[in-house]
Amino acid sequence: MQSKSLTVNQRVEPVTAEVNEKNHLSIGAIDVVDLAAKFGTPLWIICEETVRQAAHAVLDGLKDYPLATPSYAGKAFLCLAMAALVKDLGFGIDVVSEGELLTALQAGFAPEKIFLHGNNKSAVELKLAVEKSGVKIVVDSLSELEDIIALAKEAGSRVPVMFRIIPGIELDTHEHIKTGHDTSKFGIPLEELSQLVRLALANNEQIELLGLHAHIGSQAMDMAPYLQFVDVMADLYASIQQKFDYILPDLDLGGGLGIAYTSEDQPLSLRDWSRALSERVKSAFAARSLPLPVLSLEPGRSIIGTAGVTIYQVGHVKELQSAAKNYLPIDGGMADNPRPITYQAKYTAVVANRMVGEPSREKAWTIVGRYCESGDIIVEEVVLDAKRGDLIAVYATGAYNYSMSSNYNRTGRPACVLVKDGQAEVILARETCTDLLKQDRMPSWLAPVILPG
Repeated sequence: MQSKSLTVNQRVEPVTAEVNEKNHLSIGAIDVVDLAAKFGTPLWIICEETVRQAAHAVLDGLKDYPLATPSYAGKAFLCLAMAALVKDLGFGIDVVSEGELLTALQAGFAPEKIFLHGNNKSAVELKLAVEKSGVKIVVDSLSELEDIIALAKEAGSRVPVMFRIIPGIELDTHEHIKTGHDTSKFGIPLEELSQLVRLALANNEQIELLGLHAHIGSQAMDMAPYLQFVDVMADLYASIQQKFDYILPDLDLGGGLGIAYTSEDQPLSLRDWSRALSERVKSAFAARSLPLPVLSLEPGRSIIGTAGVTIYQVGHVKELQSAAKNYLPIDGGMADNPRPITYQAKYTAVVANRMVGEPSREKAWTIVGRYCESGDIIVEEVVLDAKRGDLIAVYATGAYNYSMSSNYNRTGRPACVLVKDGQAEVILARETCTDLLKQDRMPSWLAPVILPG
């Protein structure tokens, strides 16, 4: 287990993870072996205390900024229970679809605490956001702004909006999760920004222009790009004030802070990240004689990622002596965690039912999934004392595992349980074959013929 001195997103495992007297992994004061026996495997476990500590770290980092309103990026992991938890912690929420928007509303979020994102929002999504007066729409293009104006006129309402811009800043991260570079599919090019500002101000009865938003990428480890990003935004706010005599009241700097998936990862702490951003906003806006904006941050992965652990059971072990390769097959894989095959993501794995193994039995294993793809590899190589029937815990699987999961090979998604102080309750029910089949429809020309008698 890692040092307790590490803050939430700098740890690999949840803050309540312990090795109990049975040499089993315990999370939330519950033996993981008992959780697997009760709820089955594969199983997603979410540690509530880890979520709470992560949220409090952000709030602590922002405590000296007078107008801070952090939000949780729901795309990382969202269900009714998670939405209710972050709402109770005082966060707003960012959503990117009709389903996420309705989940937030049903969990009790006030519309004005919701930001609707997306580079290609549907007409249904925009209409729903306009109807739920107060939802902030993060505009991604000129045509989207024109649609919102038309919908607002039809509804007789005034819609709060922010403009997502392309800041031209590139993170050192995987190509698929960079979002701030000049060729990103997300956001408004800077050369088009004045046109949108002009259109919004010309339609002031329908549009309440709050400010600018940008997100420079995900799994960020360094502070320098963020500080550069704040300066870019401050320059844009000064330019808009000078050109249009309009002070933008809000600023949204997105999220993207990384977590530790392995002991080699060394992200900034949530507290240091949020404090450094808020301090830079204060100095950058003061240097340009601008009033302090309402500041929004959007952590997602760094709130939920470390809180999640996936439990698998080992199946038919293969030891290929001729190839010097040992495969440890598990009863899940890429359908419940597509990140390794998509991003070559690395993870930390342990034997949950034998946390301290026998050194003489340890060997290098490749943990592979059950799905019909050669690339279905969860951990490329890890030294473990493992055998058939063991339980494998993969840490830091709270973010983007459930969100990106699928029914590949016609399999159901795992159950998810929330654990806290010895209590465990299902927050996402396990999908069954019945759940899969209930969406099927048989066309009349393929209906089976029932022969008489």
